[in-house]
Amino acid sequence: MRSQESRWTPALFLGPAVFLLFMLMVYPSLDTIRLSFMDRLAENYVGLDNYDYALTSTRMKEAFRNNLLWLFVFTIGTVVLGLLIATLADRVRYESFAKAIIFMPMAISFVGAGVIWKFVYDLKPTGNPLQPNPQIGLLNAILVSIDPDDTLGDAIAWLRDEGAPVERGDVLDAIVAVETEAIQEAVAEGDLTPERAGELLDKLPDRARKYIEGELPPREEEWQALGQWPRVSIDAINQALATMPEGSGRAICNAIPYACALRIERIEEDAIDDAVDAGTLTPEQASDLEDDLRSMALAYVKDGTRPGVEGLQTFDQWDEIIAGVNEINVRAVNSSLDTGVEPIDWIRRSGINNLALITVGVWIWTGFCMVVLSAALKGIPAELLEAARVDGANEFQVFFRVIIPQLMPTLTVVTTTMVITVLKVFDIVYVMTAGNFGTEVIANRMYLEMYGGNREFGRASAIAVVLMLAIVPMLVYNVIQFRRQEARR
Repeated sequence: MRSQESRWTPALFLGPAVFLLFMLMVYPSLDTIRLSFMDRLAENYVGLDNYDYALTSTRMKEAFRNNLLWLFVFTIGTVVLGLLIATLADRVRYESFAKAIIFMPMAISFVGAGVIWKFVYDLKPTGNPLQPNPQIGLLNAILVSIDPDDTLGDAIAWLRDEGAPVERGDVLDAIVAVETEAIQEAVAEGDLTPERAGELLDKLPDRARKYIEGELPPREEEWQALGQWPRVSIDAINQALATMPEGSGRAICNAIPYACALRIERIEEDAIDDAVDAGTLTPEQASDLEDDLRSMALAYVKDGTRPGVEGLQTFDQWDEIIAGVNEINVRAVNSSLDTGVEPIDWIRRSGINNLALITVGVWIWTGFCMVVLSAALKGIPAELLEAARVDGANEFQVFFRVIIPQLMPTLTVVTTTMVITVLKVFDIVYVMTAGNFGTEVIANRMYLEMYGGNREFGRASAIAVVLMLAIVPMLVYNVIQFRRQEARR
């Protein structure tokens, strides 16, 4: 009787688990294999057509290529950084705090991490130097701050260096005057309270001075004529330039080179159009000339570089055009001041967007690798390390010839775990790009085929089978390594 009870006891305990395992994993896997041979609605048998798509289509080739990139960069990044941090943190007093900071991203969902990093990579239209648009994306804000555009104050200084009688105070007064008038009108129309208007007027001189140095007023302040500040600033400068002697254009354009370049471009374009109408230039020749016209004019204005092309209609008049410039405009000033670093579209720019996404994955998973490797590192006998040092080994030799060999079983397990993780990466890509801009991966393609507009169940199932076949060998290898590691203990 007891023998019969002992025979059924394992089945009693394992039965529910085996049943759930079969219903939730084995049966769905088998049904997925069946569906992979069916059409998009799982109604008719189509043979290997779905596998042909899963292995040869353009989007799947892109997905395989990106998964390989993830495989190498993500795996190496997480394991190497995890090992490095584990080794370094083991030698400091604030080890627990340092490891907690590195491990913290593991507490965030992948979707949440994707949203966080989407803000880090955010790109806003840059505006222009006279009306800059602040970047809220952390990386682009840092880039722009490292090398910002030149400012209106710089333009005034350049003009003064060339002998133009431009005074910073005149520009400041012009800004204050137009904004004061606009604020007073807003009070009269009931759009501003007198108290709020008084506060703004008190701040106005300081805000105008900062604007000349390239800093826009805070957006929450209710400035009524902020959009007119560039125009009135340039008007004030032009009033001073109008007092210069005739033929002073070269001095003006030494300071604001685009003032002459744009003037030459406009006059030359009109002449080229007339030449096309007269039949002396073909439309194709005219288009080629106009495409390069601004760069040629700017080079000539700045350092006298002669254009290396034929067909220009007014080149012999360019010096005369330059000398005749007696004013500048907002466009010329913005173009001349646009000298800083341009923000980067991290998510949409091909070539860096996949690396940007991989960085998010590395940020999340490095903590996991660090914790596992740190635990293994603690298990290395201190006597072994001391013996190596006593024998004359330096720290690099200890690390590479003692620590690494001792950690090799754990490194193998961690590496295979990261490989499995990266083969089925989905959340980060789906949240941040949805596979667009050349960032497609296998798991995301499977999801889009299944739940996208076409509802291609057969194709999605075939992709799932391909992904499963890619992961199974790594799973088996991982299990073998676990067993070997347990056997050594």
